[in-house]
Amino acid sequence: MTEHAAIRTYLKSDRLACLEIFDKNCPAFFSDDEREGLELWLDGQDSGTITYETSMADFFYVVLLDFEVIGCGGFYITKDNPVARITWGMIHPDFHSQGYGRKLLEFGIRQVEYLFPNYTIELDTSQHTFPFFEKLEFETKRITENAYKHGLHQYDMVRRPKVRKV
Repeated sequence: MTEHAAIRTYLKSDRLACLEIFDKNCPAFFSDDEREGLELWLDGQDSGTITYETSMADFFYVVLLDFEVIGCGGFYITKDNPVARITWGMIHPDFHSQGYGRKLLEFGIRQVEYLFPNYTIELDTSQHTFPFFEKLEFETKRITENAYKHGLHQYDMVRRPKVRKV
């Protein structure tokens, strides 16, 4: 049950757990050759620098269960558009379908809505996980077959900001 899980900001000491979670999610949800990209992202987190040239801010979190890292994920804010991009979201396979991924994503959405209130949230995912994001109001904008590797298609998705009443 997710009521015993906590979410906190990523620390350098979480790096190996995040890489292990990635490895455990290959090849079903990530292509092995994406690991280098995650390592680059974590290098930025570890050094306190922004990873992507197109980004003006990075945010990364871990999901803890009994003080163990069982998931990670975050978002970055693009420089030129009012867009937050969800990135590197994953849960250890032993904890799939138990609500932890939803809790992490909802946390990230709330963070974006609070810190960047009128920003669109974008992400890319595969055919295996896009229905999960649809449940949280993401819409598929484009599908690119075999984008990650043969048989692993890319779904580009967007969630529009809520209109705030004054």
